[in-house]
Amino acid sequence: MTTPGNTKRRISIVLISIGVALLLIASFLAYEELIAGVSIPQPPSLESVLYVLAVVTYKVAFIAVIAWSGAILVTRGLQNL
Repeated sequence: MTTPGNTKRRISIVLISIGVALLLIASFLAYEELIAGVSIPQPPSLESVLYVLAVVTYKVAFIAVIAWSGAILVTRGLQNL
């Protein structure tokens, strides 16, 4: 029989698991981007610099949102325990 305390604990464990998975995914994506690097077209011009800046900003924002949501899920899961 499932008790309310047992259900709350299961939900907490699921939240923590999803949060840790998101943090691992964010770390993996950041590592891949670090290894791959960004290619700068030659010769450098204002357009190419702005393009690289836009790509890097997009990737950093994407990884930051994943890590932020993972951290929130882990925090909520730990609070429910």
